[in-house]
Amino acid sequence: MLASSIIPTVLLPVWVAVTLWFVGAFARVTSGERAERLYAWSWMLGSLAMWIHIFASYAVVYHWCHAEALQATAEESERVTGIRAGWGVYVNFVFALVWSIYSALLVKGGTRQLTTDRAVFWFTAAIVLMATVVFEAGAVRIASGVGFLAFCAVALSNARRD
Repeated sequence: MLASSIIPTVLLPVWVAVTLWFVGAFARVTSGERAERLYAWSWMLGSLAMWIHIFASYAVVYHWCHAEALQATAEESERVTGIRAGWGVYVNFVFALVWSIYSALLVKGGTRQLTTDRAVFWFTAAIVLMATVVFEAGAVRIASGVGFLAFCAVALSNARRD
């Protein structure tokens, strides 16, 4: 595929996924049944968009070659952190799997367990932060940084009211 097909096939789904992660994160710290549904569904749809991104990346960028994905991830990791870490591919798989399973449980109507919800939230937040603020540049980094700062402000404001 041409490089111009990478944006709609590979990048658009991850942008949607990150946006829906933020929508869910903001809904998570808002009270009410409607906010709970928004949290569950935005995260479910976001996690599905993440899987589309992963499969599209394998198809379009790595040509279904796992070794190529590991190599590219190791090179990117070394460029950004100085540490050559191809295992980041597996971290992404765990992230998508945890996010999907937890989201499915939320949509199914399971009640949030405070400890589990916090653990899943902070794990996914750490991955989203690393992927968008540490490993990205430009508009993605700025938008995500603003999103995280706004989330912290809203979460702190809502916590003070409770």
